[in-house]
Order: sequence, then structure tokens, then C-alpha cells
Amino acid sequence: MTAASIYLAVVLLLALVSFYTQRLRPDVTALLVMLSLLVPWQPGDDGLTAILTPSQAFKGFGSPALLMVASMFVLSAAMVRTGAAMMLGGRLLAAGATSELRFQLTVLTLVTGFSAIVNDTTTVLVWMPPVMAICRERGYAPSRILMLLAFASLLGGKWTLIGTRSNVILSDYLLENTGEGLAFFAFAPIGAAVFVACMAWFFLVGRRFLPKAEASPSLESRYEVAEFLTETMAEPGSDIVGKTLGELDLPGNDVTVLQIIRGKEFLPPNPWLTVHAKDVLVIQGRITAITDALQQGLSVKEELKIDDKTLRSADLRMVEAILPPDSELVNHSLRDLDFHHRYGVSPLAISRRGRSLRDRPLAEPLKSGDSLLLVGHEAELQRLRRNPNLLLLESQLLPTASKQHAFVVIAIMALMVITSATGIISPTVAIPFAAMAAILTGTVGMRHAYESIDMPALVIVGAMIPFGAALQITGTAQWFAEGMASLFAGSSPQTLLAVLLLLAVVMTQLIENAAVAVLLAPIAFAVAKAGNCHPAPFLLGVAICVSSAFVTPFAHESTILVMGPGRYRFRDYVILGAPFAIITWLVTTIVLPILMPLQ
Repeated sequence: MTAASIYLAVVLLLALVSFYTQRLRPDVTALLVMLSLLVPWQPGDDGLTAILTPSQAFKGFGSPALLMVASMFVLSAAMVRTGAAMMLGGRLLAAGATSELRFQLTVLTLVTGFSAIVNDTTTVLVWMPPVMAICRERGYAPSRILMLLAFASLLGGKWTLIGTRSNVILSDYLLENTGEGLAFFAFAPIGAAVFVACMAWFFLVGRRFLPKAEASPSLESRYEVAEFLTETMAEPGSDIVGKTLGELDLPGNDVTVLQIIRGKEFLPPNPWLTVHAKDVLVIQGRITAITDALQQGLSVKEELKIDDKTLRSADLRMVEAILPPDSELVNHSLRDLDFHHRYGVSPLAISRRGRSLRDRPLAEPLKSGDSLLLVGHEAELQRLRRNPNLLLLESQLLPTASKQHAFVVIAIMALMVITSATGIISPTVAIPFAAMAAILTGTVGMRHAYESIDMPALVIVGAMIPFGAALQITGTAQWFAEGMASLFAGSSPQTLLAVLLLLAVVMTQLIENAAVAVLLAPIAFAVAKAGNCHPAPFLLGVAICVSSAFVTPFAHESTILVMGPGRYRFRDYVILGAPFAIITWLVTTIVLPILMPLQ
């Protein structure tokens, strides 16, 4: 083992720890990994040298894989914005909800098929609101459904080249090293076999391990809300009469004016609205803060614990919202954002990973997947539904251009699939062409196309690709492969494949699948060569197995997003997800050599 290999091993270990703990953002970790390859430390003829040259280190950002991944995000946005997503499966989802078991199987089947052509995280964001709405209408516990939604999005990523970005990364690596990448539907037979096996296991055994259905708690009890809604009256002659709401000396962000009732009028609050004598101010906050506010010239009319009935009587609504991974609110606190004045609705509580934050929630920086309990007027909530920074968990119509646009984007996707599958056009070219066609036909605008691209995901891909190159250039991948071949000397190629795929399944439970794909691509290639095998089935097997982050909620955005609304605990993922991961590994190990000869 060379000094360069030891250096790379240390960098990789530190990166894995950072990816797992998320002390640093994953994209920042990936950039630090790339920069570590440019640090001059090796003695050379001309002094100290780095492992890679700048052109080699930055090559990942010019990789075809990067453009393909960006195009996938644009196509996913077009599918969602035109309503093509709901057109393809919305009615089937409702029709399959006649019983809990049938609804579970419908979600697994429908979402898996949808995720085969749409990014897995986008799939969860699209289908979570209608699934939650059906759960409320039919009385099904969300905890019995939402985990299957997340798992189905991962299962669908195993079917096609564009199912998930790790497929594109591994195919592009194979293309660079052999001149031929993985075909568009090369993944489908294995993906179908894994899906059938997982579906059979769930139907026969697995559904018994889902969290037990309990009486659905109200939103306020789920979030352990300690806020109160109070009707106060502006006393004639008091100091607050004649002042605007912006001029009132209320206790900071701890008390919020939700509404002013003037006679028979219900006036939404704004900083320029002047308070009149005998105006009724509906204010919300904790008891201690409300007590301080009452000293400003307000008298209590009524004080009630916040619940749905109270809110309806005050012309207000309570809703739940989730922060998607690309939300601009991430890493900002509600207090710093001045959330109420910015969005016109009031935050009551925050839930993170299924638990309500009770220690200064307004000052806590928000994280991806956090659930917010919000209260506000219907008009403000309607505007909030169109805000990409929050996903309201209600039955809602998705933004649509027209049915004509929906049919256009479906036709574009179909043409892309046909040309890629038949080899008329390489997927490397067909996917960006399809994204551009979606823009030119108006199914997604340029602004929305740029907004749909997950930049941190692109940075992770572009910054980690050089590390894979470094493993190859320094001979580290070859050293690992020869050591693995020596350790299993005399073993069959199937054994080498099984060990490699087991490594992929374990690693993807800890860190993001695209990063795992970049790390394992050169190792899988070298292991195949060391065992005198074809590299294509080894990289295809890795692609299937790195989309198996079922066991932990933190390794993939899909599983994080459902944790709060489903009230899941870590053990729920382990109990139900471990069999899904094991089945994926076993089926891929057994079926892949039958469909694709290893030697």
C-alpha cells in the first residue's frame, strides 16, 4: 500500500464521518474532498506535488454525468408543473384506497413506476400531499403508508437509467472506460425482480412490522403546542388606539397579531393597519408573553387553547408544512426570517424527525425535512401553496399549465425513452435534448428550470468524481481489487460480486447514494478486471444496490421527508427496511449473473 493510498484512505474516512454526522453540509464535504487532492504533499522531482493536477481535479464539473443529472431535474419539474404526474396516476391512487392493504400495495406499485422516470426525491414531494389527503379522508394512519411511499421511490430508481443520479454516474464511468455505457432499460429486469420480491415479502410478512395504527392525534397535540389564541379589545383612550400594528410595542416575536375584527369585518394584519377603539385583536403566543402584551392597553375578551374549532371561529386555519431539501429556509431560524411578516402566516411549532422542538424553537435553525405547524388565513395559505420553499401537506391541485402541456411533456419523455432504449440516440445526448425540448415547448420556463436543479446534488457529483479518478490513478482501486481477489482466491465470480454488492448496500445506509456510486465505480471496475470478469454487470449491480437506503432515515432525502409526518422512529426503519435491503442484495446477487454473464 503506497503513501498515496494511505492518504486517500484517511481522506475517505474523514469524508465518510462527515457525510454520516452531517456536521458539514454534504456538498461542502465533497468540495473539501476534491480540494484535498490538490494539496501538494508528495515529494517529487520538482518539489512537493499533489495527487491530481487542477485539470484532473476539476474535470468532474465538465462530466457528461453532471449535465445528465441536471437534465433529469428539469424533466422532473416539467412533469410536476404541467400536472402530467397526477394525470398518469392520480385517479389510480384514489381508486386503490378502498382498504388499507390495497392502498399500501397501490402506493408501492404506482410510486415505483412513477419514480422510474422522475427523480426519487421529487417523487416523494409530488405524492405525499395526495397520499396524506386520502389517509385523512379514509381514516388510514399515515404511519402505515408513508414509509412505503419513501421505499417505493427508492425501488423505482432501480428500473431505468434516469431513475436516480447514481445510475447515471455509474453508466458514465463505464462509458469512459469501455466506450459503452449501460443501456436505458438495462436496469429494468433486475429492478423488476427486486420489486416483485420486496412486494411479496411485504404482502406476506412485512406489513405486520409497520407501526400500529393509532387514533390520529390532532395537529396541535402532535406538535405539543403550548400556544394560546386570545381575543383582546383595544380600550378607548388607550395608548395603542391610533397606532399602526407596526408601531405596537408587543413583546418581540413572542406575540403575533393574527387578525383584527372591526364590527363585522375580518381584517388580515399588516404593519400599516391602524388600530381603532374597540377593535378586537386576535393574538397568539405563550401565556407569559400575552400577559406582557395586555399591559399595552388591551383587555382580554376570550382565551382559548389553539385547536381546529377555535381557529375556524376566528376565520383562521391550521396546516402542516414540510421543508423540501432545496428550500431557501434551511439553516435559517424562524425568528431571523421574520416568518410571520414575510409569509403572512404564524408558526406555532416545529417537529424534527418526529419529535417536537421545545427548546426555543423560533431560534432553532431549520433543517431539510422539518415539519412546521402554521396558522393563518386561507388567502395567505393559498399563496404559500405556490411557494417552493414549503410543501403544504394538504389535498391541493398542483400548478398546471394546461392539459395540452401535460400531453406534450409526456410525449417528450416517451420519445426520450424510445430513442435511448433503441440506441438511435445515446442517453448522454437524449436526456439533455429532452430537457431542452421541455423548455422550448413551454412546459417548464427557464427560471423554473434553473430553480428545479438541485445545486448541492450537482456539487456532490462534480466534486466526488475526481476522487474516483484518484483511486484509479494512484493504483488504490487496483490494490483493493487485487486484495479482494486474493482474499477470495479460488472463489467464483459470483462470490466477488456478492461481496462487492454487500459493501454497496452497507455504505448506502450511511451516506448519500451518489457519493457511494462515485467511490465504488473504480473499485467495482477493478474487481471485475482482477477476477477476469466483464465490468458491466458489476457496475450495474452496484447501481441497483446503492439505491437501497432503506435501513436508516438519514442516508436519503426520501426517507427523511416522511419521518416527521409519519411519526417514525429510527427503529421503524431498521425493522421494516433491513429486509428490503437484504432482499435487494440477495436478488441482485442471484439474478444478475443469470441475465448477464459475468465472464
